[in-house]
Amino acid sequence: MAGTGDDRGDGELVALALSGDRAAFGVLYERHRPLLRGLCTRALGDAALIEDVMQEAALQALLNLGSLRRPERFGAWLGGIGLNLCRAALRRAGRADWSWQAVIGGRAELAPSSGEPEPSRLVEESELRAAVRRAVAGLPRGQRAAVLLFYIHGLTYAEVGAALGIEAGAVRTRLYKARRSLRARLRAVWEETMTQVSDGERFVPVELVDVRGREGEAGGRSPRVMFLRERGGERQLPIWVGPHEGAAIALLKERIGAPRPLTFAFFAAVLAASGGRLQEVRITRLTQDTFYAIARVEGTGGVAELDARPSDAVALALAAGAPITVSEQVFAVLDAAQGEPAYAERVARLDEYTENAAAIATVTRGGWTQARSAQQPERPAS
Repeated sequence: MAGTGDDRGDGELVALALSGDRAAFGVLYERHRPLLRGLCTRALGDAALIEDVMQEAALQALLNLGSLRRPERFGAWLGGIGLNLCRAALRRAGRADWSWQAVIGGRAELAPSSGEPEPSRLVEESELRAAVRRAVAGLPRGQRAAVLLFYIHGLTYAEVGAALGIEAGAVRTRLYKARRSLRARLRAVWEETMTQVSDGERFVPVELVDVRGREGEAGGRSPRVMFLRERGGERQLPIWVGPHEGAAIALLKERIGAPRPLTFAFFAAVLAASGGRLQEVRITRLTQDTFYAIARVEGTGGVAELDARPSDAVALALAAGAPITVSEQVFAVLDAAQGEPAYAERVARLDEYTENAAAIATVTRGGWTQARSAQQPERPAS
């Protein structure tokens, strides 16, 4: 076996270890230690804590070796012990390993810190996490193990396969079946949580006034800030977005076409060609530094409200010529944070963003020109 210089199988080594051969257990542990370390690293990230968990996992494996029903699966069994210990360590540290926010949202740098979440929000998130747990727990055992290792603990296909004793192709098959099952189980939960807009809620029409980046970084990989301003009013909503989304929004705002259709322009064209229409984009809420949006799409079957990141939704609205609105509740959250020192600090950081949409778009287009020139062969001297 790789890494141990010992070609005896796991089953044989387990039998020897149970008969009192301590060296056999040492070979087993060294053989599967890289997998155990990989699992613990992805789950914890704390080097000191990882070592403690690995030592505890080795001790528990040694003490409970007699309970292992399939000795040839020692590696997967050891990894399972390690993951259980990681989860216990995370719970002790007060960290959530089933974060709903981590699954569905992005972070908004400017959003004010609102302190402790409201009790109703804690109840809602607890119910959502419980719904996800129940759905995953209801999967067949093989699919459940693949989902936990791949999506929750971040292992690669090969690492999941090694932990479960199957090929990477079989891992993909299990994950495909699991996703299909989870989609059906969680559709009602998702639609209820993410696409409903309460009756009577007021939305304020806004317009995109600018996209900005830090000085000298218009073509780099730093975040951008898009500014939405109330039409006919003074209120503004700054939202941090990724560099690629920011560049796309800047190009759309400045009406600069690309050599080939970009993603948002292409999607708007597909929507129109299929008889659909983007009716409106709404920024619906701001919760714990995360902005949420929906896209109201009108089609042959009626109007559907689709969950979206604000950056994607705003870019699509610009491409399709659709209106953008913001819930009054979002502005209320910002207004309530005006007196907080943390909010003032974040507002002050906006002064660092001096490159406007025109500069970002120009640099982006210049990059295309340079790339095209680099691809053209040099003409031979006459």
